[in-house]
Amino acid sequence: MIKIEKLPKPGVLSDNEEQWTDEYIRRKSGDLSIPKAAETRYRHPDIKSTLRLESHDKCIFCESKISHVFPGETDHIIPSSKKPEYIVKWDNLGYVCKECNRNKHNYYDARVPLLNPFVDEPKEYLLFVGPLVFPKPGRIRATTTVEKLKLDRSALIERKKERLQNVQLLLERLELFPHGSAREFLLEEIEAEADSSREYSATVRQFLNQALAEV
Repeated sequence: MIKIEKLPKPGVLSDNEEQWTDEYIRRKSGDLSIPKAAETRYRHPDIKSTLRLESHDKCIFCESKISHVFPGETDHIIPSSKKPEYIVKWDNLGYVCKECNRNKHNYYDARVPLLNPFVDEPKEYLLFVGPLVFPKPGRIRATTTVEKLKLDRSALIERKKERLQNVQLLLERLELFPHGSAREFLLEEIEAEADSSREYSATVRQFLNQALAEV
């Protein structure tokens, strides 16, 4: 998980957010049936495409690349079942993978909310060690986030291992070039592996911080 900058609200939401929210709240509070279209407007293609862009096509929680294996889901950070007035609130929407969304379900506790990468700085709460992620001592929200989202799930760990193995190969090539332009090129390639757009960038950054310090 990394800190993510929220992009400007897409036009379709700027134009309709108030109307859509009012209609949804009115029907819900009046115990009226809610048309499927009114209930799922937060999934509008323009909204989803902007969410996908701001997260670099990665799950905002586990950093897995999504669309090459699955279309991805639009998630309410605070579930709309808990806060109906947030049904299309831009700051409450994020792009997530199916697994994190399923694990999160409708969890919400105002006293212990999950980490929000649009608001919180994840590296202040989480410790990345190789392919593993741990909550920092005393960080209850971090513990809850790791446990609830299952950020230590085996499939995720295995995929992170593969990423780190590829980065390690680049580091081993670096040893063949102690000086010169080839070394500079490789260093640029290695540093690019930790870019926010890359899969599991928080894991790779921590790995490289330690590895490059020893080079």
